[in-house]
Amino acid sequence: MKTPKLEDDYRELDLEPGASLEEVRSSYRELALFWHPDRRDDGSGRASKAHQKMTRINLAYERLRKALSRKGHSGVNHAQAGRPRSQGRAEERPPAGSQRSQEMRTNTLGMRFVSVQGRSVLFSIWETRVQDYKTYAEAVSGVDGSWNSPGFAQTPTHPVVKVSWDDATRFCAWLTEKERREGKLPTGAHYRLPTDAEWSWAVGIGNREGSGRPKDKGNRLKVEYPWGTAWPPPKGAGNYAPSLGADSFDFTSPVGSFAANAQGLFDLGGNVWEWCEDFLDGKSGVRVLRGGSWNFSGAGHLLSSYRNGVAQGARSEGIGFRIVLVPG
Repeated sequence: MKTPKLEDDYRELDLEPGASLEEVRSSYRELALFWHPDRRDDGSGRASKAHQKMTRINLAYERLRKALSRKGHSGVNHAQAGRPRSQGRAEERPPAGSQRSQEMRTNTLGMRFVSVQGRSVLFSIWETRVQDYKTYAEAVSGVDGSWNSPGFAQTPTHPVVKVSWDDATRFCAWLTEKERREGKLPTGAHYRLPTDAEWSWAVGIGNREGSGRPKDKGNRLKVEYPWGTAWPPPKGAGNYAPSLGADSFDFTSPVGSFAANAQGLFDLGGNVWEWCEDFLDGKSGVRVLRGGSWNFSGAGHLLSSYRNGVAQGARSEGIGFRIVLVPG
């Protein structure tokens, strides 16, 4: 059997040879959505052909991801690389310039924030780290100390866990006041948890779930995961339950241990569940959690659209948070 060449794999993903790892990931996500068999199951045989195409796409992506990861290939030769050859999926692509025309800011804790397509807020590229929360806990009296005893070893760059929704919102209020006092935050700007709708844009599903309460949206997109449409998650997709074999971490992993998504955000799948502003039913009750965690393995629980919900005072070794910056 003829051994596939990387040039062939690039072309399978509608890219010219030499495209960057970031471009490979972006094109893979678009192709996976376009060719998934569930979207073509109309009894005409199209689903079978789509399955064969999807198999080739998955294999090409895995070979390129491994090859480029080994080389540390992240640069982009815009003169010749990364320009899709196919025009048949134009309607499936995000608007021109949406991928990397991003504003980035770094705050006083070293947290980095980028813009997200379709939203005005800036998202932290990482989940809030132990070192970020430690600074807060040392500056404010009366902070619950559960975060400092997760039950397993963590370094300063691991995501903080065992923080409740109330803990997370107090952190945001403290950071806002701190940076306003130091003259680092423009008038009107502030930190907070992301809304459920903002989180959907960050993970790449935008407003395709339609309207309604968060719990109503959770089952509308059946085949989309933060890494694509394949199941189980491929190796390196993120930090999930050990039984899935996607990573080598038994518990949490340092933020940024896996590749960022197309918008430059890390760990939107796995590592820790992330608190959102919203109530799961829209008005009261439990709060929304998104993204899965290191100790979850169910296919339904790891969908990009899945909403978990727990009481806002709950603390768990699988729950952390990510914050957004609302510009002034």
